[in-house]
Amino acid sequence: MNPGHHMQGDAPAAGMGDYAQGVIEVVGPDIEASLVFYRALGFEVARRTGGFAVLHRQGQRLFVAEDANAPTAPRWISLRLMTSDVDALHDELRDRGVTIVHPLGDRPYGLREFVVRDPNGLDIRFSQPSPSVP
Repeated sequence: MNPGHHMQGDAPAAGMGDYAQGVIEVVGPDIEASLVFYRALGFEVARRTGGFAVLHRQGQRLFVAEDANAPTAPRWISLRLMTSDVDALHDELRDRGVTIVHPLGDRPYGLREFVVRDPNGLDIRFSQPSPSVP
């Protein structure tokens, strides 16, 4: 892996006061394919520098980077993004042609969710509390 792209970060030039903590960085071999996918999920590109981009979606931030040697196999990791209307989002993404890898449903752990997989093998869970959970 190229350690250089991890140094670009998202810190403001003025200092560390607004530094984004706990941001996931998804690294894949083709940033263009990643950006097409994440735009279909409703992310907007806030900043792009070559093979690195900062994405935003409803107050959530994600870093996407390119590395020719990055793996694309499914991983034992997933990213959960909470949303206020998981049913509407499911239908919207399906209508945009995004493949749903785990169907929409109420899970025994109290969330209603569905799962999509990005071009780099990362599972993304869109979730909201199940209606039956107080």
